[in-house]
Amino acid sequence: MGACLYTIFILLAVTSSQTQETQAPAENWNPYFGEPMSNVTVPLGREAVFTCVVRNLGQFKVGWLKAEDQTLLSVHNFVVTHNPRISVSQDTDKGIWRLHIRQLKNSDRGCYMCQINSATMMKQIGCLDLQVPPDIVDAESSNDVTASEGDNVTLSCRATGRPEPRILWKREDSSTITVFSPQVGFSTVDSWNGEVLQIVDVDYKQMGAFLCIATNDIPPAVSKRIVLIVNFAPVTQSPPESSMGAALGSTISLSCVFHGYPNENTTWLREIGGIEEYGGNYTVNASRNSYEVTLNLTIRNVRPIDIGRYYCCLANNKGITRSTIHVYEIKPETSTTQRTTIKITKPTTKYPRVTTTQMTHVTSTFYGDTNKISEKAVEAERRSGGSGTYSISAGIGTLVLSLMSHFIR
Repeated sequence: MGACLYTIFILLAVTSSQTQETQAPAENWNPYFGEPMSNVTVPLGREAVFTCVVRNLGQFKVGWLKAEDQTLLSVHNFVVTHNPRISVSQDTDKGIWRLHIRQLKNSDRGCYMCQINSATMMKQIGCLDLQVPPDIVDAESSNDVTASEGDNVTLSCRATGRPEPRILWKREDSSTITVFSPQVGFSTVDSWNGEVLQIVDVDYKQMGAFLCIATNDIPPAVSKRIVLIVNFAPVTQSPPESSMGAALGSTISLSCVFHGYPNENTTWLREIGGIEEYGGNYTVNASRNSYEVTLNLTIRNVRPIDIGRYYCCLANNKGITRSTIHVYEIKPETSTTQRTTIKITKPTTKYPRVTTTQMTHVTSTFYGDTNKISEKAVEAERRSGGSGTYSISAGIGTLVLSLMSHFIR
């Protein structure tokens, strides 16, 4: 079909040439191109427009062709290709002829020819380059990877696009990436550039999702999520042994935290067998976040049999670990107030009266040598009949002496 159309175009050119000869045009009748035709660079899916400026066209025709295979696209203002995405427009007063290609595809890339069907064929060529957003090639990129701690891991990501895409690696949770180089050794980086990410001697902290991001400044950027799974022996993040008090009838919650993967095999044990054998009001649950697992045990209406040791355990094909929690009983406090009553009775037996010298000695024992006792107070007490209680006034205050009947022999 293309060859047929091209033949039609040649016939048009011959007919037009014969017409030109019969009209005997002037010397300046020959057509020419007013300016060079520019190359076009357009993003994929958009519209490309080639412009051809022709002077002195006269009775000649302008045609558009695909340069690589000489496929005829249009003649003058008629589109001869069956491609509905191609159209032509012109501004004859200014001698401007345009070729429009809408909804660009990769197959549209290449060079296009603006041709004048003069006796000596005249042509201009402009080339179309497509800007193609990046696209990740799944078949040539890593899928999710499972490794054991200490292995070397290689993640790869291949992308196509024009211009050639750049590849950037990041952790999905924005944590750092541990990389190794012979010159520097191990180091941590926020991101890594290149199609290949090599992780040497991987540890469980590198476990998680990695993002391969492809960009080439032509939107949109694309990414692929690759999950790195690291199998490793479980380790406890809780104290190996701890204690918790509980009153009978109360509710308590026990908790253990482990790191390990796989981490599905978890359990709670007592001194003898599993907790279910003790028939208590127990609620067990576990929460997991990547390699971290938290075990929880809630005990309601604590009974005497619930007092004792509890073991939380995590096991996988790499090992087993456990933590111990000792639950002890908290007994309620009881408060008692004891009152002591001392009854003092007046002695019936009369004892020798206390002399002034003796009273001075007693007062000095309480107050020291700086205080003096009023002899008048002593004498007043003697005249009172000797009840056994003496009130003595001193220079710095009042001293009350309770002299029991057994004070003086």
